[in-house]
Amino acid sequence: MGEFFKQSGFGGQMKTNSQKTNQIFQGQSVYQAKGTVGDHIAKGDKYYLDGLHKDHIEVFDSKGKVKAVLNLDGSYNDSKTANAIKEGRRLPK
Repeated sequence: MGEFFKQSGFGGQMKTNSQKTNQIFQGQSVYQAKGTVGDHIAKGDKYYLDGLHKDHIEVFDSKGKVKAVLNLDGSYNDSKTANAIKEGRRLPK
């Protein structure tokens, strides 16, 4: 996640608008948005960098329900989002 936060643009926006939580999911640290970032992350949403591929971010609402899958440039990944919603992915409480 550190390399992602060092990127200009979306990565930098995420760094300034996020706080690391104590939560770990699939071996990855979970972060919480302190404010809105782009079109798909609202204050209170949680997210983590996919640990297997490290090529996308999974975003969950404040209740832990999957909301979106974003590419590392902040763009919406339609197919991965549809798959995550279909699977009913959730962050554990």
